[in-house]
Amino acid sequence: MYHKEILDEYEQVLHRSKFHLREETIRTVLNAVRLYGLEVFPQPTGEILIDMDDLIFYEVAMEKRNDDAYLVTGNQRHYPLKHFIVTPAEMMKMIEASND
Repeated sequence: MYHKEILDEYEQVLHRSKFHLREETIRTVLNAVRLYGLEVFPQPTGEILIDMDDLIFYEVAMEKRNDDAYLVTGNQRHYPLKHFIVTPAEMMKMIEASND
């Protein structure tokens, strides 16, 4: 799932010099998200987060909670304590368990 604001953030982050990514690689990733992802136009939740720049990620996940959506983040402390907000490692464990 994605929203334009999320793609904008991904583009900024992927251009950071520490990742050493070529422009072609960045374009490929973003185009794949657009092609295979589901664009979501979330309703405002009214949630107040530590970093309000993270709100769009939370609202997209909340919009699709009826579809069992998860928010995967390395910054769990930026979000309310909810069972559907997980770390990348936790998500990998869930994926591996569902394949067994």
